[in-house]
Amino acid sequence: MQVGLRQKLETCKSLPTLPAVAVHVLRLCQRENFDIADVARAIGSDPALSAKVVSLVNSPLFGLRKEVASVSHALVLLGANAVRTIALSFAVVTDLREHERAGFDHRAYWRRAIFAAAAAQELSHNEGARNPADAFLAALLQDVGQLALEQAAPEQYQAIAADAGSDHAKRVALEKQVFGCDHAEVGRWLMTQWRLPEIVRSAVGGSHEPARWQSGADPATTTVVKIVALSGLLADAWVVRDPRKVAHRLREQAHQILGIDETRIAPLMRRVNKTVADVAPLFALQVGTIEELESVVERVENAFAHPREDLDDVLPIGGAGALADQLPSRTDGLTGLASRARFDDYLAAQFEFATNAGQPLSVIMCDPDHLKMINETFGREAGDRALRAVGKLVGERLRARDLAARYGGEEFALILIDTHAEGAAVVAERVRKKIEDAQHDIGIGDPIRMTISVGFATLDQSLGYNSPADLLAAVEKTLAQAKESGRNRVARPSLNQAA
Repeated sequence: MQVGLRQKLETCKSLPTLPAVAVHVLRLCQRENFDIADVARAIGSDPALSAKVVSLVNSPLFGLRKEVASVSHALVLLGANAVRTIALSFAVVTDLREHERAGFDHRAYWRRAIFAAAAAQELSHNEGARNPADAFLAALLQDVGQLALEQAAPEQYQAIAADAGSDHAKRVALEKQVFGCDHAEVGRWLMTQWRLPEIVRSAVGGSHEPARWQSGADPATTTVVKIVALSGLLADAWVVRDPRKVAHRLREQAHQILGIDETRIAPLMRRVNKTVADVAPLFALQVGTIEELESVVERVENAFAHPREDLDDVLPIGGAGALADQLPSRTDGLTGLASRARFDDYLAAQFEFATNAGQPLSVIMCDPDHLKMINETFGREAGDRALRAVGKLVGERLRARDLAARYGGEEFALILIDTHAEGAAVVAERVRKKIEDAQHDIGIGDPIRMTISVGFATLDQSLGYNSPADLLAAVEKTLAQAKESGRNRVARPSLNQAA
């Protein structure tokens, strides 16, 4: 780092600082013989922080079989270092967000940060890393040097940010040109001032050039440095405008850094989507709908399959205009739900994930009763209004990872992630009852009442299916049973139907 820049950083009074509770927790954990009860009390002194730590530990991010009830319980299950790092993550992010200033694109900054952190967590699982919490924190803070540079040299850095836009590589090149170093090196310097663990400092410093920080490092640190470097490249897929550039660079670097081949990237990105959907709300971050997130993965897959084709620009998640609106073929024009093509692609991806992870996956199919009579009596326009009304109710109250689609001409379908048969039965009955109880205005005067027939099937240990097509065949069979049994009811497959 140039002497002039170091002096600016050292004399800058507005640099990001470590919150008092984080400093206290760090000091406790750095003692040779510390008491975990002291760590629990330190974190518990901030009730909001304590609640967030417990929520994150109980999230799918850690996959614990037993729910954690307190910080003390988390310390026993995960160890002091992991819980310390989780607490640091929340404390630092909360403090940084409370001191945001105009002139910097904080929305884009935090979007990249949360995707990088989620990617680091997934990569840690893939690589069997012993320090997944450290990788999560380092990935989350890998760009904090940007905030330091913007505070120490605001005019110069705002010009760099305006020129680079969402192109991270260009930003790094401009930083080196202007300051003689990049924000990763500045971030490592800041982590040193904060006295964060060396494994986190090395990973932040090596986020752009991992080889530079691996020399002489222990194997655990080397692994985390590589993971964090790749996490930033993965995160770029959700924030840059040109997916081709991300896809080609990602394919090359994923193999070079961690030996990950192209076929593993899209499934990894889908797991990142799932993690982000669970974790981002805990950090009060908005990342967009699951539809938007999944469409990014589809664009990257398309770039892998057709490397020479031009693709339309991808808007940043949460930017003006949802990605679903930019991809009309993925959305049904009449109902606004996902299209059949989108449904098929999503089901294929989730079926593969559920099969590999041993998790349940449920599909519900619905068919409005006697819609043909409405069309014949009142006309096609009234029938379309009826379909829109039913579609709106079918798609209500779904979780971010679930999907509602127009399956066929009159049929609707739901994909319920990580949902057992009993849960699917509850959702199916709720949908049936909502349609039955509602009054539907279809433009013919008085509102009308309608009913709907529903069938569902579940991929789990008791009912196995060899492919998405087999699962859909079972769902279609149950829907037919519901209609043949008198309509306005829910049907489910028996054990011998799935055999």
